[in-house]
Amino acid sequence: MIERLRFARAWLVAIVLLLLACSPQAIVREVLGENETRTPTTRATSFARAITETATSAPSATRSVAGTDTPTPGATATVGATPTRPPALQLRTDLPALALRDFPRPANDNGRCFHFLTRGYYSPRDFEIQIARLKGLQARWVLALYADENQLRLAAREFKAAGIVPVWRKTLRAHQRYLGWGRDIAILNEIGLPPYFQIYNEPEVEEEWDGNTINREQWIANFIQAARDVYNAGGYPGLQVLDDEWGLAVIREIKARQGERMFGRMFFVPHPYGANHPPSWNQDEIGVLGFQFAARVFQSEIGFVPPFIAGEGGWKYKSDEDKRFPVVDDAIHAKYHVEVFNWFLTGKLSDGAALPDYLFAFCPWLLAGETETAAWYDSFEGNRELTIAEVKKLTPAATRKFSWDKK
Repeated sequence: MIERLRFARAWLVAIVLLLLACSPQAIVREVLGENETRTPTTRATSFARAITETATSAPSATRSVAGTDTPTPGATATVGATPTRPPALQLRTDLPALALRDFPRPANDNGRCFHFLTRGYYSPRDFEIQIARLKGLQARWVLALYADENQLRLAAREFKAAGIVPVWRKTLRAHQRYLGWGRDIAILNEIGLPPYFQIYNEPEVEEEWDGNTINREQWIANFIQAARDVYNAGGYPGLQVLDDEWGLAVIREIKARQGERMFGRMFFVPHPYGANHPPSWNQDEIGVLGFQFAARVFQSEIGFVPPFIAGEGGWKYKSDEDKRFPVVDDAIHAKYHVEVFNWFLTGKLSDGAALPDYLFAFCPWLLAGETETAAWYDSFEGNRELTIAEVKKLTPAATRKFSWDKK
């Protein structure tokens, strides 16, 4: 009997030692069975994913923006430690925030603008031809590329003489940095033009990365560096994105870095293309009223909407994306563009809403370009003669009225 007890005790000790040597998962398998181990594993994975998704959507110093694995620029984190705030933006404190009415605008402003050319190098012949066309269309604004400070100075003098206010876009890709903002703003100050600078263009698009992987966090860091430099030099930094989530990420990063004073001198450059939707289309962002979606983001995040200057948009000739609507032929192209330019003369948008004060100008793509279907002049599809003629009929002396002009 004693021998049997000794044997049972030894056997029990062996079992305990064996279990202790096994992993917790092995013990669970032994106790609960094979199928039960998958349930907690699946739940843990789902829970971890939920935590990750919550962290990426919430504004914080160490958030990881959806679609990337890179932490927010300037943020640092140590496992188990309290996240540190990213470094504050070093911004001038002597520049007042501007109300919409305080931003500079052209004389006899009618909100009419064009995207100039597709390149940032110009010849005297370019200005001889294209400035005359802008003046014939009664344009008061233009969005113009520039390749270097020499081209900026050359173009600025021409636009200044024509009474046209430019919004400038330096020819940069999303992955590139530029350190000459202060010099460029000094050139405009010397010539006497307001320093509106669109910083980067469509960073969500592969073409803007020259074969590199799209990296939203890298672009955010580049944008904030450039916007800081433009702001500190006394200029107006212009944000341009297609995706509202990218815009939201930039706004929240600026806030995380205590750079809110920048919002008081910033502007936004939407690209409201119409496809072949009519001007009144407001069901989604694919329409000339699509800028309103971005406006809601600004209102929600910073409490107001800064100036909007639509740097590209309108209707491309022969667009037919939505089969419920007719192809954009010459008659529709003319009718639709005249209607948009009339927003600024009637004070009403195409859906009947009041023209918002924040929409400063609308610049259709494109004034001129040999390889561009959408170009009004010199396109391989021919000039949009009917559109040009109809726009020229708009009242030359009419100027845009803001809400503060009506009081």
